[in-house]
Amino acid sequence: MKQGIYAKAGLTPQELEEVRALWEVCNEHEAIEIKLNWSTLSSRPAGITNDFVYYEKDKIIGFLAIYSFLSTEVEISGMVHPEARRRGVFGRLVQRAIETCREREVPKIIFINEHASESGKAFLMGLGASYSFSEYVMVLQEQVIPPVSTQTELRIRLADSTDTELLVELNMSGFDMTEDDTREYVNQTIIGDKERTWIAEIGENREPIGKIGAMVERGVSGFIYGFCVVPSVRGKGYGRQILSQTITALKEQEQAEHIKLEVSVENEKALGLYESCGFATKNANDYYVLLLS
Repeated sequence: MKQGIYAKAGLTPQELEEVRALWEVCNEHEAIEIKLNWSTLSSRPAGITNDFVYYEKDKIIGFLAIYSFLSTEVEISGMVHPEARRRGVFGRLVQRAIETCREREVPKIIFINEHASESGKAFLMGLGASYSFSEYVMVLQEQVIPPVSTQTELRIRLADSTDTELLVELNMSGFDMTEDDTREYVNQTIIGDKERTWIAEIGENREPIGKIGAMVERGVSGFIYGFCVVPSVRGKGYGRQILSQTITALKEQEQAEHIKLEVSVENEKALGLYESCGFATKNANDYYVLLLS
C-alpha cells in the first residue's frame, strides 16, 4: 500500500490521470484553476526528479510539480485534496521540493498561486515567500484577423537551431534577462516535441523584428509565451499581425482547439493587444519568490 511522499522522475499515465482528477476536485472546491503545465508533466526528462506525489492508502491526495526553465530559478505549483488539508501535507511536499532545489543549487523558487486561493496565499506568506507579481490568464474566444499592411509584408517562420544567435539577440532586446539566462532559455525552447518558436520578418530583405513561442499539445491546446517585438518597430501594428499569424499556425498546423496565454496585470499595452485579437481574461495567478541563497 502506498503511503506518504513519492518522488517521481516522470509520472505514469495512471498517475497523470489521478493527478488530473485531484486537480479537478480542488478547482471545483474553490472555484479556481490551479496552474499545472500538462504538456510538461506528460513529457518529463528521464532521471530528474520534478514531481512529488502524496499518497494516503493508495490514493493520491497531494501533488507538487517543479518546472525548471533556467538553472537560476524554478517554478512550483501544487495542491492537496480539500478533505486532507490542515494536516501538513502540502508543507511536507514543499519541504521535499526545497531540499531537491538545494541539492541542485537552485538559488530561487517562484511559487504560483491562483489569485483567488486564500489558503495558498496564507501558506506562502507563512513560508516566508514574498509576493513578486501577478499575471492574467487569457483564453482566445474568437480570432480577430487584423488588416494586412499595404506598406510592409510581414510573415512568421518556424525557427531552428541555426537561429540560436538571432533568438538570443531578440530575447535580450525584449526581456530583462542576462545573456547566460537567455542562451539557456533559447536552447531549451528552440527544440522539443511540443515547443515551437516563430521569428517575425518584414520586407524583401526579411528583416527580423520579433519572435513568439508556444507550447503545443496536438489537437488539444496551445499556450503562447515569449512574445516580443524589437523596440524600433513597436507601435506600428506588427504585434497584432504576428499574434494573428501565430494563432492561425496553431490552429491549422498544430490542430490546437484551445489557445491561451499569460500577461502581466501591469502591462496594459499587451493586455489591450491580446484583447484586440480576441482573447478574454479567465483568471489570474500570483507569483511569490523564496530565495534559497
